[in-house]
Amino acid sequence: MYASHASGGGPECSIVVIADSLSSGGNLLCRARTWSSTISDISAGISTASQSITKESLTWDAYLFQSSPTRFTGRCHDLTLLCPEVEITPQQTCVNDRIYNTMTDKQKTLVCGDVNGNFNTLFSRVESIVKKSGPFDILLCVGNFFGDDNSQLDAYKMGTRKVPVTTYVFGPSDESHVQYYCEEGSEIVPNVVYMGKRGIFTTSSDVKIAYLTGLSRRELGKDIPMCTFEPSDCSAVRDSCFRGQSEYRGVDVLITTLWPAGIENDECQKMDIAKDCLSDLIAWLAMHVKPRYHFVPSMDKYYERQPYRNQSIHQDYRECATRFIGLAPVGNKAKEKWIYACSLQPITKMRMTDLLQATTDETLCPYDPELMKQHQPGKVVKFSGNGQYFYNMDAVDDDQGKRKRKSGDTERKRREFDPDSCWFCLSSPTVEKHLVICVGSHCYLALPKGPLTPYHVLILPIAHHQSVSKAPDEVVNEIKKFKEALKEFYKSMKKLVVFFERNYKTSHMQIQCVPVSRACESQILEVFQDEAGINSIQIEVLPPYADIAQVVLPGAPYFHAELPTGDQIFAKTKQHFPLQFGRDVLSSPPILNCEDKADWRQCLISREEEDDHVAAFRTNFRPYDFTINEDSDSE
Repeated sequence: MYASHASGGGPECSIVVIADSLSSGGNLLCRARTWSSTISDISAGISTASQSITKESLTWDAYLFQSSPTRFTGRCHDLTLLCPEVEITPQQTCVNDRIYNTMTDKQKTLVCGDVNGNFNTLFSRVESIVKKSGPFDILLCVGNFFGDDNSQLDAYKMGTRKVPVTTYVFGPSDESHVQYYCEEGSEIVPNVVYMGKRGIFTTSSDVKIAYLTGLSRRELGKDIPMCTFEPSDCSAVRDSCFRGQSEYRGVDVLITTLWPAGIENDECQKMDIAKDCLSDLIAWLAMHVKPRYHFVPSMDKYYERQPYRNQSIHQDYRECATRFIGLAPVGNKAKEKWIYACSLQPITKMRMTDLLQATTDETLCPYDPELMKQHQPGKVVKFSGNGQYFYNMDAVDDDQGKRKRKSGDTERKRREFDPDSCWFCLSSPTVEKHLVICVGSHCYLALPKGPLTPYHVLILPIAHHQSVSKAPDEVVNEIKKFKEALKEFYKSMKKLVVFFERNYKTSHMQIQCVPVSRACESQILEVFQDEAGINSIQIEVLPPYADIAQVVLPGAPYFHAELPTGDQIFAKTKQHFPLQFGRDVLSSPPILNCEDKADWRQCLISREEEDDHVAAFRTNFRPYDFTINEDSDSE
């Protein structure tokens, strides 16, 4: 296979072709250094043994970046590219006369156990592996990096010795080592990066690595600064893994200090693991994030378990398998295996058939299946036959170890409401009246703080009412009138509208009214469902004309949305329900494509801009504003 500089009617354009095989139907990827030639110019320089490739036979999919090549994809038969004498194998590509291996798509990774200050032993071994097997991309150090004697590190600080592979170090579990760590994201020595105790990062090869290191404060029974984690840390790592993924497959690597409780139940080999090394919280995390590889440090022996198949909430859905590996300390006297090498193809680029393929030694998931029913770690969740989740609010303690109030305790005294302190009661001195667009008999229309679009508005009751489900009939009826008027108004702009209300951690009802493009109408419900799945929210789709007051008990918290299709979305809001759920959905790329505006506090505009938005909306909305007629009638 050859690369050529295609020429035609336009300027010269550097072309690169990659084929994953020379058989019929191979993938063709062309990269243009400059996009000044026409598609026909580029096509003219490409031919096959059996046919010419024209712009009609290729699917051109251009991604324009100033600093990156433009990419085109297509299908073709056996390739032969003619011109400059640059030969390219099926596993290589050529960009600007330089040849690269690109079709492997795998990251060569090294993983080691507790280093304990044995830096020379570690990096000498890594050097020998590199000389024998070629360069590796990263080295992951699970467990303690520092030890009682860290003098060997001085040579790496001075530059007399060099770290051969980019090395990532994670949070400590020994209080005496805390002093040696630097700021998260900084280098301990050149080419050794400290990543902190929790998080997820994606390498340049698109491999996703999640980690939660240190000891469990709840299970240990005491707090050790910098060395312990909370159940909320488990949730944070889980949420980071799920974020931005409509269909969650899992992560490539999970690194923890503690072992997941249940992993010791192995019929094929006996493992003596100290009880204080086992954690139900880590088992919960492993079950939810579904890593392909789970690495932990081992006190003395190397341990590799048979792969186990991850569980799914849905019984008919198959999940990926996990390989669990415990690595012995670096340079241990027993000569137990302490370094592990693997080539990782990113889980996001794997074919589902490969990802779900079973092995002959595969086992069932060794963890307690009840953990899958816990939306938050450490909180018991009961699963009913109709697919609903119910939280046990009598959990013993929260993340800080404080005793929670049980249902049988004395009732809390309700605070008396002061309307003068409400931001949305129209009679309140704190309301920002410059945001008001128009006022009806029972409700008013206003611009929100941090709007998603210039025509994003709120419907609010003039008096203090917490939610639609508790509002009197006259308020509900006027809300409907405002909605109908807004639908007609947005229709004149060739827009549709999504209405949503969050009756959770808010005291004054707010109906959000957000105009969206007609092109995304069919996607809105799907994006709501995807976002709900990421956040483990159970939503129900209600039929058109369903009455929210008949679905929820008065005063009960809920999230409710009305879609342009007429469908309604309803969810009972539980603890930790995302406050920006509605905005997260509507700001997503398929709908408004303004993810930076998901949190209203991050997109506040100036007073002058607010005045301009209100004036423009008021003027354009005037033909649909029924409150004007009501004012004239009253006169």
